Amino acid sequence: METLHVELQDIGGTAWWARILTTLASQSGSVQFRFVGRVADEVRYSSSTFASPTPISPTPPEEQWAPGMTRSLEELVSDIRHDGWTQTGSGSEPWSLTFER
Repeated sequence: METLHVELQDIGGTAWWARILTTLASQSGSVQFRFVGRVADEVRYSSSTFASPTPISPTPPEEQWAPGMTRSLEELVSDIRHDGWTQTGSGSEPWSLTFER
């Protein structure tokens, strides 16, 4: 049995060149995020990206100031379920989801 965890990922935090491209391409003061479905260290699923204002403190994004966040998560969860994964748990954040198959 495999376990998959959904996580929030800062696109710019994935590599130094991604940080530069994200900064240059983003609106002033925003960060690009996406959701990923990870099994161990392997990313198996990724959502479309969405922008969120750069936080002053480490505050997770919310739909009201990060439009598209909910849609991105729904698309990712749909793809995961389509491939036969069953949700087995959830955490304190809307994206803190666990699936097994």
